Amino acid sequence: MKKTITLLSALALAIGSTAQQEGKKASLNQDGTISVEMVTLPQDYNNTEQTQVFDQLWRFGEPAHPNFKNSRGTTLADIDNDGIDEILYGIWNTLYALEGNGTILFQKTVSGTILLPPSVADLNNDGTLEIVLNTGGVPNAGRVYLLDPTGADLPGWPLNFDDHWMINAPALADLDGDGMLDIITGERVGSSQGFVHAIKMDGTPINANWPVEVAATPAFTPSIADVDNDGSNDVVIAASSAGMYIFDNQGQLFPNFPVVDPNVKYSYQSPMLADLDNDDDLEIIGSNHGDAPGFYVMEHDGSYKAGWPIATSEWTYSPSTVWDVDNDGIFEIFMSDRNTSGTQGVELPVVYGLDPNGSNLPNFPIEKYGGTEGVISLADVNNDGALDVVFPSVITDAAGYGYIHAYHMDGSGEIDGFPLRPRGFTFLNGAVLGDVDNDGMLDLTANSYTLTFGAGVDSTFVSVYNLNVPYNPDRIKRNGYKGNNTREGFVEIEEIVGVTDFSASSVISIFPNPSEGILTFKLPQDIVNGNFKVYSVDGKVVFSEEGNLQTTNSYNLKHLNNGLYFVSISDGKKTFTAKWVKN
Repeated sequence: MKKTITLLSALALAIGSTAQQEGKKASLNQDGTISVEMVTLPQDYNNTEQTQVFDQLWRFGEPAHPNFKNSRGTTLADIDNDGIDEILYGIWNTLYALEGNGTILFQKTVSGTILLPPSVADLNNDGTLEIVLNTGGVPNAGRVYLLDPTGADLPGWPLNFDDHWMINAPALADLDGDGMLDIITGERVGSSQGFVHAIKMDGTPINANWPVEVAATPAFTPSIADVDNDGSNDVVIAASSAGMYIFDNQGQLFPNFPVVDPNVKYSYQSPMLADLDNDDDLEIIGSNHGDAPGFYVMEHDGSYKAGWPIATSEWTYSPSTVWDVDNDGIFEIFMSDRNTSGTQGVELPVVYGLDPNGSNLPNFPIEKYGGTEGVISLADVNNDGALDVVFPSVITDAAGYGYIHAYHMDGSGEIDGFPLRPRGFTFLNGAVLGDVDNDGMLDLTANSYTLTFGAGVDSTFVSVYNLNVPYNPDRIKRNGYKGNNTREGFVEIEEIVGVTDFSASSVISIFPNPSEGILTFKLPQDIVNGNFKVYSVDGKVVFSEEGNLQTTNSYNLKHLNNGLYFVSISDGKKTFTAKWVKN
């Protein structure tokens, strides 16, 4: 039976008073442990009247590791192929698969401590999902697990690399181009040595050049894509104090790498890979800590993109979230800061929205009390047709209840009914959205944990909320850690309805591109009775013409709005498309 609570009543139970109160702020230490300090919360902080009623469906909890706590959220995946997502979550040395009603589908005891969510995909295209899990912690007893949907080890697994900490989460991508997904993951040997492995499903390296060595602890979950547009995927990884690396699929280091700056360190801030400037090469988008903390966009030649990096006032462990929010063919970049004001009534920039040039988006940054270093998800959580920004917090209130926030992108503030208030810290974590109870309504799953530092037994929790709006998977764009369950970190512009057969190697050559409205394109040969169309990003035809096309053609389209368009040309047998940006 569902228990319906309003946020106001929940706060009354948790806080007991609307007066100014003491809360707690968490921060991460370099050894992976967490420190907590007392902070004074603003008067009546998050105790305003809310209009939306949410159902807290259930909360699952177990004792947590006393020193290391989970980060980066849960995993939602339909592992038993019944059409309904299960919730996968590791607590200490046990992986749980939870049904949508909170019951346990299976639990799997593992060697070492589970710190990050498992990655899930169909590695060999047989219609069955596999679960890939790293373990680590101290004392070192780390493994890489490959499990079937029942939690059983696949033959030859788990893999043991001298009991070393298999750090961060595994990324799943077809690195060697054989049509099946590989497992790319990090091994911590010590503070000055680590390895990055690229492993086939049978447990062997993808070729003799793997693993590759880095000169410090692998800093984050690797990101994989074809960054230099040569037709083969590459691996982007940083070493904590030894810079940024890019390896090709043969294990060869890119020219100019590693990029080492003694003032820059990396930990936990997995970057995204995306083509921000439409040049077919990918940029590396992320954040760093150290003596020069900030947000960066790095080219595959090791240089920073113009306008970057952007300095932050404090360290940040924020992973980046990248998406084309307004469907204009231009990516937006979301980052966060742990800023928490020590002055009553003062709100600081916490969530940044940036364009590819490093300029603030309209209505950003979001200024609030209590920073965040967790996962930023992008989804329409209130069914108003617009994407919202969903993120956790670095603080709890005096009663030990944390925060999951959701803000409008239009600057109108927090969405009615938010923040949600799970038990414990949501620090370093985030929200994952789906319909886990199969009732057609959108659910939010959040993980959290308590911190007593030996004064009691810490616990880790999974909390599930019904947001009481219809579930529409198409309105969830970036969901949880690195946006999806493969953790591969690659983002591309969504396919536009009505535009087909798009190819980066199109026979259409547009120049200049971008242009101010004169669309000039060149074809390899004349086309008799050709069909020429221009589509907007929402699939609408904004210009069309039929007739003979020469090898070079020019059209005045200055009347169109600025943004991305798709040019489509058909000769009656084949259709070719290309991107055009109007400035």
